[in-house]
Amino acid sequence: MATGTGNQHSDTQNKHTKLVNIYVLISLHTALIFYVGDLFVIQKHWIYHCITYFSFVYMAGIFILNKKKEFSFAKIAWIAYLFIFINLSALQANPGIYTEYYFLLVPGICLSVHQKNIIPVIATILGFICFFIPYYFFAIYPEDHPNREQFIVVGALFYSVYAIVNYFKKLNIKNELSLKENNKELQKQNSIIETQKLLLEKAYAELEVSKKNELAFLQLKSLKSQMNPHFIFNSLNSIQDLILQQNTDASYDYIVLFARLVRNTLNYSNKDFIAIHKELEFLEIYLQLEKLRFEDDFTYTIQHTNTEELFVPSLIVQPFIENALIHGLMHKAGKKQLTIDFTFTDYLLCTITDNGIGRKEAKKIRERQGGHHESFALEAIQQRLEILKEQYGTAVGYQVYDLYDDKLAIGTKVEITMPFQKKY
Repeated sequence: MATGTGNQHSDTQNKHTKLVNIYVLISLHTALIFYVGDLFVIQKHWIYHCITYFSFVYMAGIFILNKKKEFSFAKIAWIAYLFIFINLSALQANPGIYTEYYFLLVPGICLSVHQKNIIPVIATILGFICFFIPYYFFAIYPEDHPNREQFIVVGALFYSVYAIVNYFKKLNIKNELSLKENNKELQKQNSIIETQKLLLEKAYAELEVSKKNELAFLQLKSLKSQMNPHFIFNSLNSIQDLILQQNTDASYDYIVLFARLVRNTLNYSNKDFIAIHKELEFLEIYLQLEKLRFEDDFTYTIQHTNTEELFVPSLIVQPFIENALIHGLMHKAGKKQLTIDFTFTDYLLCTITDNGIGRKEAKKIRERQGGHHESFALEAIQQRLEILKEQYGTAVGYQVYDLYDDKLAIGTKVEITMPFQKKY
């Protein structure tokens, strides 16, 4: 079927070559099956045998033309074969059994193997003319046969076949062009994703080199806990799904979000404090991306009270949110809810509450799976909070509480007491 095709030829040329090969193979197999069957059942005239042998040799010649890259000759030879075979069959091999109606196949077959319509039009007209040869030039049918006068009806049949096939041919070409455009867009989107991955890998390498002191090292571990391979894979995989679904607008929006998250993470990783509105924006972007994985079952709320003028430690809160998502909400059936609340009175308190399965059930699941989630570096976060406590002399740390309703686990709450700086 692929005889004569190759990467050096256009997709259209390869498609036409394959179609010619398919047509020839179908005709060759059909002719062979009928010929073998007729040998045992019907005594045929010697002309029938000659026509059959001629068909075998002729179709083999078309394969050879395609093999030698003589595509135009192969297509013309195939169309010529249709006319020769149908005429011989209608006039000599099988006269009187309306074999001439096979000429109605000619318009569709010609349109399928020729890009331009000139040859299919000529072949359709010739097919219409050849249809009447058995009625007017050979004494095969009676002179009063109704088909002799049915020029309009037969012409309408030929035109209908031509028009229908031509319509679907144009529709197919339009769909192919649309598919090519979508493929170009997909390649463009994939290129953006690959660029982001390379930038992230480069950032990791640079941060590894820059581990000059313990705090920088802990910041790096915090960064890795937030931009871990599991999260990156899920984000990129969700974006890839949107692209494959041809949801271009949504995929573009999420690629922009992912790029902003990576950029903000890298920008904030070397800063001790950032404005709280930047922290809130960072968490919003992160949760939007995570919602791709959880879809409509997951809802979240970010609240803040009396915090407008504050600066907070960078990259502290997100690992706790990730912990709530992976250990508390991922294995929960039904609606999953997460609330993040920043409140400032005499100190800055961040409360993260989920309605997940609770720590005890999460621990059982980890034990059954034979491992634990290592992307959330609790030890690194704890050490970093302790260093911040020494540096700023304030109450810093976190507490985890299990939430129950009549001894039934209904979620987990984490309270993080954070150091802060005021704008003025």
